[in-house]
Amino acid sequence: MATRWSEDVFLDEIRRHVDDEADACVKRLFSEGGASGSAALFRHVTSNDDRLPEGSPQALVEFFGTTRALPPGTDLPRISRGEFIWMKHAFPAALVLLAKSLPEGYAAPSFGQILSLSGDLERHPYRRLLGVLQMVVNVSSPGGFAENGKAITTAQKMRLMHAAIRALVLRRMKPPFDVAKYGPPINLEDMLATVMGFSYLVIDGMRTLGVGLRPDEEEDLYYLWRIYAQLVGIHPAGRPESGEWVPGNVAEAAEFYAAFKRRHYVGPGANPKGVELAWANLRMLQDMIPRAWRLVGFGVVPRIYMQDLIGAEGCARVKIPPVLGHRLLKAVLLGLVRLSHRAIDHVPGRVDESVSRLLFQGIINRSWHGEVTFLIPDTLADVRRLA
Repeated sequence: MATRWSEDVFLDEIRRHVDDEADACVKRLFSEGGASGSAALFRHVTSNDDRLPEGSPQALVEFFGTTRALPPGTDLPRISRGEFIWMKHAFPAALVLLAKSLPEGYAAPSFGQILSLSGDLERHPYRRLLGVLQMVVNVSSPGGFAENGKAITTAQKMRLMHAAIRALVLRRMKPPFDVAKYGPPINLEDMLATVMGFSYLVIDGMRTLGVGLRPDEEEDLYYLWRIYAQLVGIHPAGRPESGEWVPGNVAEAAEFYAAFKRRHYVGPGANPKGVELAWANLRMLQDMIPRAWRLVGFGVVPRIYMQDLIGAEGCARVKIPPVLGHRLLKAVLLGLVRLSHRAIDHVPGRVDESVSRLLFQGIINRSWHGEVTFLIPDTLADVRRLA
């Protein structure tokens, strides 16, 4: 039975709203501090430092002091279970994020308009990818929702970054951002769809990969993102305690995202920016495959996964061509990946995990010039020890 999560009247109401509290902070920051206030804002929201430096503008101090509270009744043990599920399945979850959540979202023109502003994905693909992965890790890792946790700080920084974009960048956008067509820039419906990309779409993609999460595990994983959605400002104006603008469970999230696709996904002719972003994402994934592997045909692996996870129709929306005979090719190529990793690294036998490890190694080689050890916990107690 359909609910309000597929009703246009309700979703139109959400779409009319932006994050007024963050906008007010940024407006005050710029009016009181001028160029120094702008510099302080961007210096903090783009840094890895969770603490405001001494002497920060009062507008920032007050915003960070008043927006840290979790919604009343937040179930912290349930969040811990969600963190454990993420850590246990981090590699396939990240594969879904890279090959489904990100490129699929580019089919909405309002996303393409905003994301193409900086040119980061075209000019600095690894930096953008690492930023997205770092955000997901901050939200999903142990301790993120503790009093001074990274999930809370990440939400605050994201709110201010979006407010700054609305205040500064879009005023200079040529041609102007079409508010009549797309709604206010970075509105709450688009923000909610973004959070669903990191939660519901990952859960849906893990189903496609056959990861085998139980329904209660899916709900626990979704729950921590549901709380994060409220922290990032998705709630009725002046009511941060309210979760009524966030789907309450996985089924409602699925209904919302189906409605979002119906309302906002378009074909490639109406969305050239989205096509550019999808192709930049694809080239980035292909470039993560070691050169020797690409020479023998493994460069097609990211397209195979996009085809599996997004589907032929979804790939066509962003002009990603199908891989002919992809199921047979996938069986051959990914079988070789698994055998190679078993022989070299003694990695367990899930093909999808082997591929995601291969992609991660590409990120590691370009970002840290070395080897990073990823600890995959076996029990909830292991997760608590990581906090």
